[in-house]
Amino acid sequence: MTYIRRDLWKMTKDEKWPSTLLWYAKAIQKLQTRPITDPTSWRFLAGIHGFNKLSWEVDGYLKPGEALPAPQVREIYWDQCQHSTWFFLPWHRPYVLSFEQIVRAAVEELGGPKDWALPYWDYCDYKERPEVLTLPPAFYDKTLPDGTPNPLALPVRLRYGILQDGVINLRKDKVDPENALNEPEYTGEDSAIPGFGGLTTGFNHDDGTFGLLENQPHNQVHLEVGGTNGKNGPLQHVGLMYDPDKAALDPVFWLHHANVDRLWQVWLDRNPEHKNPTTDEFVFGPPSDGRKFVLPQVNGESQVWKVGEVLDTKALGYIYENTTEPGLRGAAEARAVGSARSFAAMKAPVTELIGANTGELRVIGNHVETPLRVDKAGAAKVIGQLQSYNLLSAGENAAPAAPERVFVKLENIRGDVAGATLDVYINLPAGATAAQHPELRAGSVALFGLKQASEVDSAHGGAGVGAALEITDIVNQLNLNDPQDLDQLKVSIVPTQTLTAEDGIKIGRITLHRKGAR
Repeated sequence: MTYIRRDLWKMTKDEKWPSTLLWYAKAIQKLQTRPITDPTSWRFLAGIHGFNKLSWEVDGYLKPGEALPAPQVREIYWDQCQHSTWFFLPWHRPYVLSFEQIVRAAVEELGGPKDWALPYWDYCDYKERPEVLTLPPAFYDKTLPDGTPNPLALPVRLRYGILQDGVINLRKDKVDPENALNEPEYTGEDSAIPGFGGLTTGFNHDDGTFGLLENQPHNQVHLEVGGTNGKNGPLQHVGLMYDPDKAALDPVFWLHHANVDRLWQVWLDRNPEHKNPTTDEFVFGPPSDGRKFVLPQVNGESQVWKVGEVLDTKALGYIYENTTEPGLRGAAEARAVGSARSFAAMKAPVTELIGANTGELRVIGNHVETPLRVDKAGAAKVIGQLQSYNLLSAGENAAPAAPERVFVKLENIRGDVAGATLDVYINLPAGATAAQHPELRAGSVALFGLKQASEVDSAHGGAGVGAALEITDIVNQLNLNDPQDLDQLKVSIVPTQTLTAEDGIKIGRITLHRKGAR
């Protein structure tokens, strides 16, 4: 049987409790009654993504002194989620699939439909359906229709939202997947350009550079659903979704990740040039000298997964109701096709570092900025290529030259809080506010997992996280005519909430890169 994952908001359009959602809630109730040592229990499945004993106790998901799975079991299964890696998507796919199969089995045991499938929360279709930026009413009711506690609804302290009121209202500019879906390459050639799916790594549980889809919308949805109590430093408490070590305890986590998985298929379907990597290190990943991707089956037994086994959803037994995004069609899609084909035609596009700021930047308050020192030769290539491209594009019959692409990267971001969101602007005029110049916004960096990636005992010694944003259009709009003009570039960091010294957020370095003809 091929199971169909359906749109959450479409099924709740005419009724608060559609069958699929009601059975999901009832199955969660059942899974939550199972002991944490049971591989098919709610808490064991959440621990696979991440686990922190203290925070689970504080939030009421673990009793002091309660027996945990044996250490060797936790070593195999828990703290396994893949982030800042090209394995981000192909690890989460079988993880969500295992969860779905276990929930379906519980639904059947309770007398529900045998074809039950996990819904997906398509918050990306906000241009056609503004309501999708929030959660359906069923996620706010304290009880199910039968009067039992509703596991989909959480108290405010476990799902704050961005206003600390428990009501979810995502910001559309922070969850728009357009930049990711327009990226022609799954993985970048070096750390400057992460690509749609992330950079080449081995098993990677914590720090590194976010892929484009991971940064937005994935990370941002986590932060905006979970939210914080609005306090800084050690007094900060965060909702479940805000922290990788407890995110999968929130029922919304699974609907969010079903949509992230769907967006992978959307990316593949919308452009024939979009391809998954075919190298052995990806297809047969993760590497044999590291941890394996091991997930529980319905019977509690383990299953080991390789990436090549999860690349086709139909082969895994499910499809999505829809793999298009109506609001993203048109000019953006045409640009993606042109970009992909132009680079494919180049013999060897080069990626090179052409500028950087002078060092570490502490992010305190509402706005900090730093100038970039740019290499003259690299700047000349950028200006020359963009001028050539614009001239050829303006001709009636001329084929556009291979586009020059420019990226700004925030490297080794570390902090003492669970996360934050940083908006990045290029060349904001002196005295101007970010709100006055949306055209200069490069994008957002959503620091999901910041605290874990900053810990000195992490796999890479607290190297932190990083992200790259394309600024080609902004550089083009600045109408730079001389390589020296690039020397005037400055980067402004605008946090979405005021940061203090207690938050300890520091950007190790900000760099400028180009990709184009030699």
